[in-house]
Amino acid sequence: MLPARTPTDPVCECRPRFNGNGRICTADPCFDYKNLREVSREISYNTPFGSELCDYQLSEGWYPSAGAAGKKMLTTRVPAFRCGTKWSSWLNGAHPTVEDGEVQRTVCFSDRSTGCKYSNDIIVKKSGSCLIYKLFHPPGCESRFCGTD
Repeated sequence: MLPARTPTDPVCECRPRFNGNGRICTADPCFDYKNLREVSREISYNTPFGSELCDYQLSEGWYPSAGAAGKKMLTTRVPAFRCGTKWSSWLNGAHPTVEDGEVQRTVCFSDRSTGCKYSNDIIVKKSGSCLIYKLFHPPGCESRFCGTD
């Protein structure tokens, strides 16, 4: 157990845009992220037959929904063959509030009938106006992360 802090001990703090206890700091994902901005990621995009795209090689990391891809993941089922892929994604659960901080959620990848061909756990964070997702590659190819306004 560490001894109690005395008034003469130095105070450690993380620099702006970093989170932590002052001794261990990590970049705030709202300021250190990768982009998914393709218009074909928007849920209204109908995927042309034979041109399905895949996020299987997507590198793990924090991604905001932004730009032409939309501002967030949809929280209701997205039909298959949207977002430039065969198995379209949707968040199975509510987005967190600022008070919730980082939460684990499940992303479903829609099939043609049951709603969830594959699923994948992700981390979602809400901080101020920032809504950001820690994504991992989907469990199957012809699956892709989608967004909406």
